[in-house]
Amino acid sequence: MEKWIIKINVFESKEQNDKLMLVIKDIIEEFERLIPGGPPLGYKSIELINDQISGPAFYWPVGMDFYKIALNISDLNYNQVAFQFTQELGRIYCDPRMKSWFIQLLSHVVALYSLNFLGQKWEKDPPNSELKDYWYNFDSYKSNLLAAAFSKVDIVKYQVANEWVQYQVNKLRRKDKINRGKLLIIAFELLPMFMEHSESWQILPYVGKCSVPPPPVNSNEILVDRETEPDFDLLLKQIPTSLKTFANLFYEKIGAREYI
Repeated sequence: MEKWIIKINVFESKEQNDKLMLVIKDIIEEFERLIPGGPPLGYKSIELINDQISGPAFYWPVGMDFYKIALNISDLNYNQVAFQFTQELGRIYCDPRMKSWFIQLLSHVVALYSLNFLGQKWEKDPPNSELKDYWYNFDSYKSNLLAAAFSKVDIVKYQVANEWVQYQVNKLRRKDKINRGKLLIIAFELLPMFMEHSESWQILPYVGKCSVPPPPVNSNEILVDRETEPDFDLLLKQIPTSLKTFANLFYEKIGAREYI
């Protein structure tokens, strides 16, 4: 975690903040492994706070050289922290100046991955003896989130999940209102593909720059926070050859080449 400086001001207690760092550290290090090239705007300090009104949220640091992330928690629940923090970290790795349904979707994918990763890691190598039995809580939290989301949709009528995913993505491309529950289900359907292709996560830093409208050329121009749409054709052209096989499979899965 040498590339990042993390400042945690979530709790009044330093002891609680230090405990919170246990899960943040594991997530940060896994992102560094998955995306060694780093985020498009570079490594900066991350300030982590708690906002029980507006969080979880990413506060764009206007005129400042750090990232500010707000959680929305009432207690130290590592599973909840992991899901919320990873979503916002995913936005940093796409481009925090850009806002789109596609970036939100990818942030959900990485958040679900994070819960899988932490459950497996803490089962084999818990941070300390106090947390040696905590690992299963990550999977339980994920299961509860998905159960709540699935209870509100009818996938059966689309026969197969692929048809449902493509239908929902097409609605998003047509600027339909974002439904977080459906977004989570789409992310769940996409997660196995990302886990099968270990290089897939490296597509994130290309997403922001392949948006319409595009981000400012000057990376220091941080006063802009724009609603954008993904440019899938440009993304396929911009990514390195090593990512094109995955990108084509991904496009097929979400119906990115289908007529809107």
